[in-house]
Amino acid sequence: MKLFVFIVLVGVSLSKGTTAMAAPPDSTNFYLAIKNYDLSKLWQGDSIHFITNEGYLDGRRLYEGELTDKFPEPYGFIGLGYQRFYIHYLTIKKDTGNAYRYMVTGKTKVKDSVRSFKGTITVVKAKVSKEAMVMIVPTPNNKKSEVLFKQGVAYCDINFAEDTSKPASGTITGRLTTRFYLDSSQHMFYDNLNNISDSYCNNQFIGLWKKNKTDSVKRCNWGDYRIPACGDLDEGAGGFSPSDKYLMNGWQSYRDAYFGGNDAAKTKRAVNGENIKWWKY
Repeated sequence: MKLFVFIVLVGVSLSKGTTAMAAPPDSTNFYLAIKNYDLSKLWQGDSIHFITNEGYLDGRRLYEGELTDKFPEPYGFIGLGYQRFYIHYLTIKKDTGNAYRYMVTGKTKVKDSVRSFKGTITVVKAKVSKEAMVMIVPTPNNKKSEVLFKQGVAYCDINFAEDTSKPASGTITGRLTTRFYLDSSQHMFYDNLNNISDSYCNNQFIGLWKKNKTDSVKRCNWGDYRIPACGDLDEGAGGFSPSDKYLMNGWQSYRDAYFGGNDAAKTKRAVNGENIKWWKY
């Protein structure tokens, strides 16, 4: 078996995915095998598994043995003006009658309107790299630790229906692309192998929201760390950063929280606002 070797000069986290959402090069069909895994942990959870020796992740120093990171909340938009769109999964359970389908409940939020939804995520295609790869991570004692993995991608159809008792509710349909990796024991993890890349992202959804009982349709996209096909909304280089022209469409709080400048009180208020668990209210 061939091994591709990566030499890493600083400690590396292994759980935030890769920059490109296409299938890995030299990949093979993984559709039949993926039904034996539970993909729900790739979409929802309290934390993400990662492996590191010593280095940095999101500005904080990591040491050997610290193996979790906070699970990301997606960034999203709806409509031509890139109005901020929030989505949070409450439950994701594998369908006992269909190994490729997952039953989902959750909530969406646009402005001050919060709606419950139910629906499905269905795996329609999956691929995994043919050849194993080795990431060599240096240790504090100048030794080297080898991490063996294979990268994969799952393509899924989403079909969500918001609560029809709420005004202006609708349905969401589209395609979700999810990156994962398999370790040497064939355990599956959320792919953040290339999280230090400027364009790193995962769980990229491109779809449409259709208002119930009308022909009104709006673009509705979301993703972890970046939003796919978001035009000129995202002007960030090292990470997601909304353009000035769309701040009034729900993005001002995000700008103040993460690019707030020298106003510490304003930044703190914005950070607290960004961290509110709105789906609990």
